[in-house]
Amino acid sequence: MTSQPLALNAGIATSLIGQTVMVELRIEDDPESLWRCFHIVGLVAPIPGLVQEGHFLVFNALQEEQFPSEIFWSDIRTLTTLHRRPLEGSDQISPALGGLIRSGAALPARRNSSTVPANGSTGAAHP
Repeated sequence: MTSQPLALNAGIATSLIGQTVMVELRIEDDPESLWRCFHIVGLVAPIPGLVQEGHFLVFNALQEEQFPSEIFWSDIRTLTTLHRRPLEGSDQISPALGGLIRSGAALPARRNSSTVPANGSTGAAHP
């Protein structure tokens, strides 16, 4: 099943400038979609006879780049804006970003249950 491109126009695209977004890209001739996180810094709107396809100018949100890349609107299947962490003095993460960041650390065992004693040990060996 092939998903349809996201319906973007210049008005919607303009409102995304300055946003950090998670994007699902579906590139022609590639069976798998790609998920990437970008900062949208600009756009090129379609202009009849001059610019055939609209696209964003983006920086990869996870690594430094000197120059922006182009992401064509026709390659975008899903786009979700992410909210940044609040600044100093707040340790809350917005729900959108908190759901995407995973530390990989194991969660602590539930203590004082019938299967886990108060010290948190399950008694199982860890390789």
